[in-house]
Amino acid sequence: MTSDNDDVKATLRDMEVHDGWTAGYRTIENEAFYALAFDHVAQVLGVPDGGPILDAGCGSGTKSAHLASRGFRVVGVDISEQILEAARENLDKSGLSDRVTLQVADLTSMRFDDGAFRGVLCWGVLMHVPEVERAIAELARVTAPGGTIVVSEGNRYSVQAVGLRWLKRLLNRERAEVRARPSGVELWEETSAGRLVTRQSDIKWLIGEFGRHGAQLIERRSGQFTEVFTLIPWKPVRTAIHAFNNGWFRWPRFAGPAFGNLLVFRKGG
Repeated sequence: MTSDNDDVKATLRDMEVHDGWTAGYRTIENEAFYALAFDHVAQVLGVPDGGPILDAGCGSGTKSAHLASRGFRVVGVDISEQILEAARENLDKSGLSDRVTLQVADLTSMRFDDGAFRGVLCWGVLMHVPEVERAIAELARVTAPGGTIVVSEGNRYSVQAVGLRWLKRLLNRERAEVRARPSGVELWEETSAGRLVTRQSDIKWLIGEFGRHGAQLIERRSGQFTEVFTLIPWKPVRTAIHAFNNGWFRWPRFAGPAFGNLLVFRKGG
């Protein structure tokens, strides 16, 4: 009998689940936000110095491409060989394949040396890892002393998360198995590709867990205020939501009410 962890890993290796995420998030409408966000990510990672940045859970290679186009060399890893093939095609098309190395890796047990990377990016990935404590320990382990870790995760206390949980309970529409953990609220779903977990993180827990492994928070700011655009079929409404998200990222930046939280850690020397 397989464990929850094994079930989720099998699902994440299936191209179907990645196709769904690509359709929902890697859109022309959403690209303006990623341009803003990765300008900031590049700033906090510092001037490219030849050393590679780890893109932990690189998926279709979009995030690796954003880093590469800003001058960084990148090592992109993912648990799915199928999605890495798609990433290679995407990077070839964008002319950035010479700046990105792709390989299969499990974030809970990577084969890199201690301190192998001066910069690590993990965007929207930890939320799908059942053994999140092990993944955090690994991200900290492979980061060099003085290096930077950038993490983007969903916030369980955001307006979106609280509002949707309340609405689903009111309408009795929650299809997932909901598990409350110290790390956050986990939604376990049976998808057509297999079993999948999506965690709305307790951001204070996340900060504390990185701190336990020697990575101290130096910045917390909002990512996208809401991701409900993935649920909206009407383009004018989606456009308005994207405009609001981009404005919130540029100016108020308050992370507390925002669903997307962007966390920057510095590993002690």
